[in-house]
Amino acid sequence: MILLSVAMAFAGPYRASSNIEGDVNADGEVNIADINVLIDHIMKSTYDVKGDMNHDGEINIADINFVIDIILNGPVNPIVDTGIYMGITGYNQTLITKELTNLDSTTVAGFNSFVDGLTSQPGRLLYYSVDKALDALNTAMRPAHLQNVAVVTFTQGLDQGSLMMTDKYDTDAEYAQALQARIADEHVYGRPIKAYTVGLMNENVKDANKFRSNLYALSSDSTKAVEVNSVAEANVQFQAIADDLVSRNMSETLTLMFPGVGTGTRIRFTLDEVNDATVDDSQVYIEGVFSLKTRSLTNITYHGMTCTSGDSVAASSVEGVFVSLVFEGIQLDSEERIEKKNIQEWYWIEDQQEWEHSTEFSADRLPDVESTYSSALVMLLLDCSSVMDENFGELKTAANSFIERMQNYNTIPGMYTVNGVSFKMVSVEGGTFTMGVDSAMVDAGIANADELPAVEVTLEPYSIGQTEVTQELWQAVMGSNPSGFTGDPNRPVEQVSWADCQEFINRLNILTGKNFRLPTEAEWEYAARGGNKGSGSMYAGSDNIDDVAWYYGNSYAVGSDSPDYGTHAVGSKHSNELGLYDMSGNVHEWCTDAYAPYGTEQPTSLDESQRLVIRGGCWFSLPKDCRSTSRSSEAPDMRFYTIGLRLAL
Repeated sequence: MILLSVAMAFAGPYRASSNIEGDVNADGEVNIADINVLIDHIMKSTYDVKGDMNHDGEINIADINFVIDIILNGPVNPIVDTGIYMGITGYNQTLITKELTNLDSTTVAGFNSFVDGLTSQPGRLLYYSVDKALDALNTAMRPAHLQNVAVVTFTQGLDQGSLMMTDKYDTDAEYAQALQARIADEHVYGRPIKAYTVGLMNENVKDANKFRSNLYALSSDSTKAVEVNSVAEANVQFQAIADDLVSRNMSETLTLMFPGVGTGTRIRFTLDEVNDATVDDSQVYIEGVFSLKTRSLTNITYHGMTCTSGDSVAASSVEGVFVSLVFEGIQLDSEERIEKKNIQEWYWIEDQQEWEHSTEFSADRLPDVESTYSSALVMLLLDCSSVMDENFGELKTAANSFIERMQNYNTIPGMYTVNGVSFKMVSVEGGTFTMGVDSAMVDAGIANADELPAVEVTLEPYSIGQTEVTQELWQAVMGSNPSGFTGDPNRPVEQVSWADCQEFINRLNILTGKNFRLPTEAEWEYAARGGNKGSGSMYAGSDNIDDVAWYYGNSYAVGSDSPDYGTHAVGSKHSNELGLYDMSGNVHEWCTDAYAPYGTEQPTSLDESQRLVIRGGCWFSLPKDCRSTSRSSEAPDMRFYTIGLRLAL
């Protein structure tokens, strides 16, 4: 063990805060001194819980090996949940710090309370606070799906006192240059550091050039250094920084499954709508060269997107002739989402200098694209020097606004959770559309007479459920499941009357504090048509009913002995242009309206004698009844295994 100790003397220390495992003597570093402490425990047969690295109740060579690994490779910090993790430091003659903590609806009040409790004092440890913020980011627990690492600094003057906190630098310029290099060079869990500075120069600052030089030195690039004329302007910048940090807070994971080909084959996967004539014009694709030996795609280029998987991706699995590649951290430049139905595979034919479409590749066989909401580590540094005077209260208000804006972004847009069950609402932009059909379609037998007369309808923005209400969600709210087709909690709830749906919605609103409701018939049809993104397809998302619907042909005609008989898990067919699933087929969906000819004024109250609109068709409907314009109705007390609901907000 003495030889081991001598050998480790040649390894440099890993510098860390004293709460990092491995720092046995709590001196802020993990080095040979910690190994010597462990050796001393072993030689004297003593025990200290801080030295029990592997938590096996004794100190031995295994604990020494644990520390050696930290010295050589750095600590393996635990991965915590996805989210925005924020820390705050108020700096004057000392640092007052709130450690990096997950910022969400349950913790935001603690962040606000911390800011409100800050007090102003003489001094301004500007450089030192940035230095320590970088240390904190490097020793923070790693959030899953980390996307952004940032330091946001507000200052109203020059540094005062940081040189007294370290013996590394003799001048302000040296310290500032060292921080500038550190910001540029360091990565936290592979992510570059985004450093923003907002400077409000107070009247006591005579060296304006040095003030501005500090802003640039403490920023990761010149666009992130901003000088303002008031705290009100600083507040605007804080909001813009929050937007910049989390404007791209979602990435996607795409699995591509295709037959293996010969080494050197150039493959392109297009993610936008192209054909044989337009494949060269694709704006979004993944392209690489296949290696049969390693079952991998190499020399990968990503066009119209970013991806964290790198320029070589090995197979995640090989099943028979099919190879599966997983691409993680995808963000499209257009900020749109990947539509699985658009994915196609192409081979480059060298002799003909053109792309050939792969007929063996099928997007229908691919797993669903997974959406991942990314994480951020953010340190907010606030100037709490006494020169802030009357601006201090306003600064704290601005800081709390920044915190609350970040917290709002930490919520998945449109996602709600009730008793552990999550569901998503999709925003629909308002617009004007023609509801119903023209008489020619009725005369041709394509549409029904109750879809006349066609009327122009204008709608304000609203939200609608991405899927039909599932049995799982109904159970979470109501405590029971009335459905006839059970076994999969993601099947739509059915056998619910209009009144049952109102009771469900009332309870849901109490649990969430929101105002959920059923959609109006016009809202339902506009959403089914794809809103202002609609392509005019007959069904909700396609002219081919099998792409988007569970209906008579694939759910009833198969016979009651088939596993496909009846309802199916929501979202298992293609979505429409708005990302809405099952608006054609699966189960009929209640609307708020009484069934009446278009243009008829809706009654202010409903009674049992009125039939109410149901929309979308169901699992045993014929294709004609699953069209986006098709209407039907039922008595409000009807409970049947073909009728469910979709929420609106």
